[in-house]
Amino acid sequence: MPTPASISEDLSSALATLLAIGRPVSALIVAGIVAVVLAACVPALRARLRAAVGALLAALAIGEAVLVWFHLRLGQACLTVEPQSGRVTGSFAVPLWIESEKLYVLALLLAVIAVGVRRHGDELRPLLAGAAAALAAAALLVGKPFTAPLPDFLAQYRGYLAAWASGDAAAAAQAFAGIEGARRFYYNAWYMWVHPPLLFVSYAAFAASFAATVLMVVKKRSSYEQTAYRWARLGYLPLTAGMVIGMPWAIIAWRGEAWWWSGKVNMSLMMWVLYTAYLHGRLYLRRPGMWKVVAALSIVAFVALVLTYLTTYLVPGVHSVA
Repeated sequence: MPTPASISEDLSSALATLLAIGRPVSALIVAGIVAVVLAACVPALRARLRAAVGALLAALAIGEAVLVWFHLRLGQACLTVEPQSGRVTGSFAVPLWIESEKLYVLALLLAVIAVGVRRHGDELRPLLAGAAAALAAAALLVGKPFTAPLPDFLAQYRGYLAAWASGDAAAAAQAFAGIEGARRFYYNAWYMWVHPPLLFVSYAAFAASFAATVLMVVKKRSSYEQTAYRWARLGYLPLTAGMVIGMPWAIIAWRGEAWWWSGKVNMSLMMWVLYTAYLHGRLYLRRPGMWKVVAALSIVAFVALVLTYLTTYLVPGVHSVA
């Protein structure tokens, strides 16, 4: 039968291994970031930019493999056990795109696009590679996935272990109810394994669309607008699917709460409406002045995307950590 002490020991072992492996991986990622910055900023090295962002992508992929191992290890170590009966009710399948790992996933996706972009690749790659490098740096400095992983999950789970070990039956029962509810209706919920990834894919595609729009405004060439449209169209489908899938989850998870007034939910809807308006506006490109209108909509929609992400941390609400 697992005990709080044995589970804590397994958890500490997994964290120690992650830290030991994460240090050299973090060094590889930093080297990739430096290579991208140098290749993007030094004209003589610009021809090597794709190789540099490829190196960053490889380092991020190695890091993601390490995080996959860590999450699998958490699934083995972190069990929910009913304190009174000692019955194991389940284990955790913690997703790879929550808490400290959000920025990391976005950096990985943008690096993939920066390496693979073909149409206007020479012009788009510096912008996308720079964004991927910036997100990777933020992921290491702010998210700290290898040194301080999943702070909210681990804090809640350790609180449950402490209550279980205290011998206080009431406190242990309350902690078990909280952690078991989180396991069943959040971490292990199929919505959590579909809804956020769809949104992250859309965010990465919209970033490419925004970069192409910026080039269109600066260089005043219609071909960039066509590239921006293709990336926006690619991002719009997973965005819409992710939001549709998220709605029944919200109804279940926040039953009895006015979740539709949440700042994050409203910003998400505003972003969707703006991208819908952008795609619809392209139907009238031949009308006088519509190029400027479409470009403005594309830029404003991307600003709404950034605000949607920041709202999670700045504006209180049920869909927020503020």
